[in-house]
Amino acid sequence: MFWNNSILYSIIGIFGIVMTAISFPRATRVFKILGIVLLSVGTFFFISSEATVADIPVFFAGNIGLLFLLSMLPWMNSVVKAGRYNKLLQSLLGNNAKGLGSLYVRSEITMVSLAAFLNLSSATISQDLLKEQLKDVKTKVKNSFILMATLRGYSLALLWSPLEILLATSIFITGANYLEVLPWMLLIAALGISMDSLVGKMMFRKYEIEAPPSMEKGAGQSKSKLIQFIIALVLFLSVVVFLGNVIQLDFLFAVTISIFPFALGWAVLAKRRKSFMKIGWPTWKWKTNNLSNFIVLLSTLSFFTGTLNASPYLKYLQDPLVSLEGSPLLIMLFIQAAFLGLTILGVHPIATMGIFGGVSGLLTGAFPPVTLTVLLSACAIATVPSAPYGLIVTITSVALRMNPYQIVLRNLPYSVLLGFLGIGVALLTLLIY
Repeated sequence: MFWNNSILYSIIGIFGIVMTAISFPRATRVFKILGIVLLSVGTFFFISSEATVADIPVFFAGNIGLLFLLSMLPWMNSVVKAGRYNKLLQSLLGNNAKGLGSLYVRSEITMVSLAAFLNLSSATISQDLLKEQLKDVKTKVKNSFILMATLRGYSLALLWSPLEILLATSIFITGANYLEVLPWMLLIAALGISMDSLVGKMMFRKYEIEAPPSMEKGAGQSKSKLIQFIIALVLFLSVVVFLGNVIQLDFLFAVTISIFPFALGWAVLAKRRKSFMKIGWPTWKWKTNNLSNFIVLLSTLSFFTGTLNASPYLKYLQDPLVSLEGSPLLIMLFIQAAFLGLTILGVHPIATMGIFGGVSGLLTGAFPPVTLTVLLSACAIATVPSAPYGLIVTITSVALRMNPYQIVLRNLPYSVLLGFLGIGVALLTLLIY
């Protein structure tokens, strides 16, 4: 990042190949299959191109920055746990509600507010709490409520979170400024909350619940924690914006290098430094040593994208988009359909994002960077609650003892509507950029 040296970049690519070889046997079956497919198709593109063997390491180095970000994320989760902010969600969800309708609105807004930092832990904590709170509600109603409120709220938080890998990847592809993208992503999140809260309130309005009085305790402490949490979020965003706009660092890199110093500073100010290191160090080691799935996916995806760009076959993949040239709405609908269709088939949205990254030259010619970032990130994140093999859906299916595809069917209309909202806001950006 600081020294643009082609030899060093090739060395990084060689390490990428070594990482892929080590990680492949340790990856799960789905990611092994994806890796084999991407390597096979990438090899075909490589043979058909004019690239040489010396170019292969370069093809494997493209996504190392994304892996670097993934390896640093545990430090942010660790400071949240060390400061006991993960219990904040439990307190906010635990307050008494008159019925399931109003509880749904509060559950979703709470998820959106806090999941940006708490990430997956916010979903698991809220699901456990809601299962206890709704234990007297019929199983079918209870499960529908939990999977809708938690998964949809979680996805709405990802839309604007600087720690979300799909948003970071789309900015990485387009080169857009995060500060310019942020207001539009917040607009999509606000519209999504309004839309789904209304739907949830209408669906569950006839069901009454009675929360235990003990859940009212600790309201003052929760308020204090919430204020601290909001201040920390604003400060983190400010640091990222400063590094990106003033120091002129790449957004992905700015987020990555900010995480550990910011988390450590936060822990020191909160007087939780010892807890932070006690939780963070083993968590970081374990998470980094268990990145096998992402290493296989992102390194082989980088090889696929690099060889695709060097191959004459890129033209054939561009043809569907070329045929839609001059019709921005149709291109947007095609992108949304591709994300949703491939996700349901089991392809990770990051892999689909990489495929569009392979034709980024064509897309950036059709749309301004901000518009393209809003479009790609919104359509990708909209599929999160409907991804049958996604981590959050898998966790929910285990927690609720449901088939993942039952969860997908329940959330599919939401994913389609959120994608349409993303397209609508993307079209709105065309009036400005």
